Amino acid sequence: MAKLWNKLQTTVTGGAILVSSSWFLSKLLGFFRERLILSRFGASAETDAYNAAFGVPDFVYGTLILGSLLSVFIPVFIRYREKNQAEAFGVANSILNLIVLVFLGFGVVLFVFAPLTIKLVAPGFDLERSQLAVLLTRIISLNIVLFGISNVLSGILNAAKRFLAFSLAPVLYNLGILGGIIFLVPTFGIVGVAVGAVFGAFLHVGIQIPAVIRTGYRYRGKLDLQHPGVREIGRLILPRAFGQSVTQLDQLVNIIIGSTLAVGSVTIFKAANNVQDLPITLIGVSLATVVFPVFSEALARNDRGQFVQHFSRVVRQILFLVIPISVLFLILRAQSVRVIYGAGQFDWTATILTANTLGFFALSFFAQSLIPVLARSFYALRDTATPVKITVLAVLVDIIGSFLLSRGFSLGSFHFAGLGVRGLALSYSISSIIGMLLMYLTLRLRLGDLDDERIISTIFRVLIASALMTLLVQGVKETVVRFGVTLETGVGVLTQLLVAGGIGAVGYLAFAVVLRLEEVALLRQWLVKVKLQLLNGRNSGPNNGS
Repeated sequence: MAKLWNKLQTTVTGGAILVSSSWFLSKLLGFFRERLILSRFGASAETDAYNAAFGVPDFVYGTLILGSLLSVFIPVFIRYREKNQAEAFGVANSILNLIVLVFLGFGVVLFVFAPLTIKLVAPGFDLERSQLAVLLTRIISLNIVLFGISNVLSGILNAAKRFLAFSLAPVLYNLGILGGIIFLVPTFGIVGVAVGAVFGAFLHVGIQIPAVIRTGYRYRGKLDLQHPGVREIGRLILPRAFGQSVTQLDQLVNIIIGSTLAVGSVTIFKAANNVQDLPITLIGVSLATVVFPVFSEALARNDRGQFVQHFSRVVRQILFLVIPISVLFLILRAQSVRVIYGAGQFDWTATILTANTLGFFALSFFAQSLIPVLARSFYALRDTATPVKITVLAVLVDIIGSFLLSRGFSLGSFHFAGLGVRGLALSYSISSIIGMLLMYLTLRLRLGDLDDERIISTIFRVLIASALMTLLVQGVKETVVRFGVTLETGVGVLTQLLVAGGIGAVGYLAFAVVLRLEEVALLRQWLVKVKLQLLNGRNSGPNNGS
């Protein structure tokens, strides 16, 4: 057991298990956190203000840190560490001090100009919601600095293959917010949640400090902007930050438009978006991350046949998993939302609106899950510009579509009343599908046939299996109701979800076997491989495996 624990903490495979497990646990805690907030406040002016307050901090963090700093910092840090560990730590210190100065500046500006920020981010808020959002923004502004520091520490730990503290950081962040909800909300209301978020950010940093010290790192108040490593990180982060800023801007615009809709719209959109993020990240992002080195190696050898083989396989695997999940979310969307969020002030009206918003998101699960794989295909070709250009176009489509579909429009004698917050989700799905198709077609123009015939054949058979599963799930739902299980109680909702969803999933696999989908065999092989790896992990010594 001690050897297994050591492998989990210090090896790449173990790190992957720790990181994915902690991400899943953090996601569950996040759902529990949101459930407590919504059960206390519902889809209300308070929760709208709370979500809007995170708009600009999330934009800054998502642009400069999330997906940007770590991907640039780690390769440079490792290269210097291989030559001279002291110099590598010097680079880390300079980056850390630079991050503190830059984000402290952002934090101060955000604190001082919070009223103007909220006017821009939430122009539709009334005076009371605006004032509350300003207060919450000022509290949360400290998180920008804390997360900047934390991600530099994460980079050092990743480079040293020390994954435990890094994996626990997001879990502790959510626990901090939960502490604010439980202990502070009864006295301070929604402000207690914001204070809990700051406390969680301190925990996010604090859990990593001892682990970083054990790597040999020591903090120094030195800032060497002329060091080649520091300058390289600064040069490399700019194009990545631009690409990230496009996606983050899209999220910010959804808050802006949502603030002009009915009270609670910002909260409804955020709640539905959090649910849809789960299957996309677990399947699309995870598979894209795993296959990226394989893509890069094949194209580095100029072996396009090998690349196409791997590309086709991962695309078919994603479609095999995501399409039926999309269908299940569509059929059981009310049950899913009610189980996750339905309590207290989050009533059935809010549940149905969130469920319908989630339904529009589900239309593009397949596209959203394929985009990470397609983007990494271009990265493997050493082309970062094409995905950014297509993403910019897709975001423009989403911004225009969000405004028109949510608020309505007239075209001659045709009048469209608007879908409210559901229009934001529908527009996002449309833009995601357009972006995915453009990436796929562009990649095909560059590389030729991408094993299109097999991909289309898989899609056709997956759709048949999913259609049969739909009939099965609908039948099970009706049968369950005949036995007296209704949506009037929490137990009834959970029973419908588990019974109908479980039988539907089993039925889908059975239909897939009958239709001879080879992805079933691949799934079985993967499960066997995981089982063997776990067994070998328990029995292997410290030098066996990686």
